[in-house]
Order: sequence, then C-alpha cells, then structure tokens
Amino acid sequence: MSYKLVYKSLTDDQRQEIGDILTKYDNSELNILNTLLEIQDSLDEKYIGEEVCEIVSDRTGIPMIELYDIMSFYSMLDTEPRAKYKIEVCDCGSCYLNDSQSLIEVLEEKLRIKVGEHTYDWLFELETGPCVGACDIGPVMKIGDTVYGNLDKEKISRILDNLHNNRNGEA
Repeated sequence: MSYKLVYKSLTDDQRQEIGDILTKYDNSELNILNTLLEIQDSLDEKYIGEEVCEIVSDRTGIPMIELYDIMSFYSMLDTEPRAKYKIEVCDCGSCYLNDSQSLIEVLEEKLRIKVGEHTYDWLFELETGPCVGACDIGPVMKIGDTVYGNLDKEKISRILDNLHNNRNGEA
C-alpha cells in the first residue's frame, strides 16, 4: 500500500464502516472523541478529512465548525494524511536524561528523515511525543499502541525491519 498526499473520495466500504462506528456510539455528541479516534484508525491514511467530517456532522448533529474545533484541540486527531506507522519518541525529562536524543538520531539515520517528516513511501513518520509512563525502560518510542523500551541501535533496526516487511499488516 502506498500513501500519497492526494485527495480521494471515500469508498462505499469506508462509508459503511464510518456509519457502523457512528451507530456503535449511538450517533452521540457525548462519545465524539472516541468516535473520531475509531474512525481515524479505520482509515488507511489515518486522518479525518472534510468528507468524513460532513458524514459525522450529518449523523451527530454537531456543526462542522464545532467538529473542526474538536479536531484542532486534540493532538491525537489528524486533519492531514499520516504515514502507516507513526513513530513517537518520548521527549519527557526522564527519557531525555536517558539519552532520547541518540534514539532520535538512530531513527533519523535509519529512516533517512528528520523529526516531523515521513518516508518517501509514507510507511513511517517520526515525531516526538509526551510521556507514555514507561520511564523505567526509557528512552522509549511508541509505534501505534505499542511502546518499545531498553532500545539500542540493533533493536531499533529489528523493529523497523519487521514493520517494513509487514507493511500490509498491522504494527
């Protein structure tokens, strides 16, 4: 699968899945954050664009402007396409003291990108992020919902190679 920064309309299957997720949360404003997160995770490019917001607005009754307020407030919601694997290196004090900067340098060298960028094939992107509560194994990186710690150059290479070889599967 290749990710590109080109807008494409939702497929019928994607529209159905979005509808199923909205139904699961009773088309409710009360569950809007969980709804949006689940919808975002269900989409290949891992972001919520205007077409998705229109569907959510129609089904929940939340005005588009309020949805955009929600989207811009929560950093875990994205309005632009994301790479398949988002790598977040913890930048809290504990990980910093455990040399998270060298972890970033290894990742930048291996992926040939800098923090804030994505690989040419949209498979990986590199970010820094807040504490994930794994200070005892720091410095840590998080890929999807998985936290990796006690890292060295070889472990990082193995993790990235496994993800690269599993590009059509899950993290």
